[in-house]
Amino acid sequence: MKTIKTLAIVVNYHSAALSLEAVQSVLSSRSLGPVQVVVADNSVDESEAMYLRKHLPSAVVLKVNTENMGFGRACNAVTDAHDADLILLLNPDARLLPDCLIRLQQTLLSSGRIGAVGPQIYWDQKNGYFLPPSYPPMLLWIEPVLSIWGLYSRLWRLLSAIWRRFAIYIWRAKSPVRVTNLSGGHVLLKKDAVVTAGGLFDPRFFLYYEDTDLFVRLRNSGYKLVVEPRAEVVHFYDQCDQSHLADKRSLMIASRRLFLEKHITGWKCYLNRLAIRFQREQKNSVEPKFKATYNSAFRVLVPDNLVGAWLFEWSPSPNFTPAAGKFGTGVHVVFTENEWNLLSPGVYYGRLGGMSWGRPLVEITWEKLQTACQGVFNKYSEYNN
Repeated sequence: MKTIKTLAIVVNYHSAALSLEAVQSVLSSRSLGPVQVVVADNSVDESEAMYLRKHLPSAVVLKVNTENMGFGRACNAVTDAHDADLILLLNPDARLLPDCLIRLQQTLLSSGRIGAVGPQIYWDQKNGYFLPPSYPPMLLWIEPVLSIWGLYSRLWRLLSAIWRRFAIYIWRAKSPVRVTNLSGGHVLLKKDAVVTAGGLFDPRFFLYYEDTDLFVRLRNSGYKLVVEPRAEVVHFYDQCDQSHLADKRSLMIASRRLFLEKHITGWKCYLNRLAIRFQREQKNSVEPKFKATYNSAFRVLVPDNLVGAWLFEWSPSPNFTPAAGKFGTGVHVVFTENEWNLLSPGVYYGRLGGMSWGRPLVEITWEKLQTACQGVFNKYSEYNN
């Protein structure tokens, strides 16, 4: 029987302490066959490289790049240099939980038509909050069309409700679920499927949407994408290189534009461009009325009819597409100081409701400000206290 070889890739960018934890989570995982772990350092910073050289286990390969190649090109270079049957991609701020890797491997190898498999994703170390499923690519061109009627219109409300039901379905799944997209921050891929789909990442994507492009190509090549809910990871979300958050947001916008130009053609392209041209200004929309505003850790009183079972969601978008979610019971939703500290600076929105299609009963908002002591290494110490 052939030995299955897995290549695990972590791309570091000014997140050395986080990358070490990500690597350790791979090394401590059970696996079908050997796992070669490679850290590609894009920092172009000798202190980062020295830290990694000093602390990485000897079995881990460190590739220090002379320029910031971007996520996709760095992964491509590692993949081209190493032989493997399976490719595991893991963000520095993500951690495999026990038996995650072997469960991903088992599911991926269970069918020749599965090209990629992703895990169930938690936001916090206590596994209280689920991170949302990956955004269906179709919605990327539909969004501007819906925005013609305003960002807070009934159509957006309907889309948000549909998304909420889909997220609940994924979060409550007990067996593999077929999906239309996955996250490149924690995914296991078949090398042969990747080759058939035209290669790992399109080098034109410097950062963001290179994974969505890959998964579209895999689906177009006849492969299935699957979420394996019995395989679990923690992804602390947006903890890497917090000193360049504005630059990262700009890169996301540029990559989204590139993705749409590459994949949206024909009447969809025409409709998308028309919508962008004629969509109304956000200020003309009817903005939601939030019932409470917070500027630090908080608790929310749960309405009497939800005490037996509720879902609390938070999102950087007032439309909650997508949103993280936590199931619970009781008279309060408590958003703890540790959870507050995991947030990047910015404005956030929260909503509390039941499991039905009805409108959530409580909607709130808050702002997380940048503080002088905030940073990746400070947060790394908080995770372990």
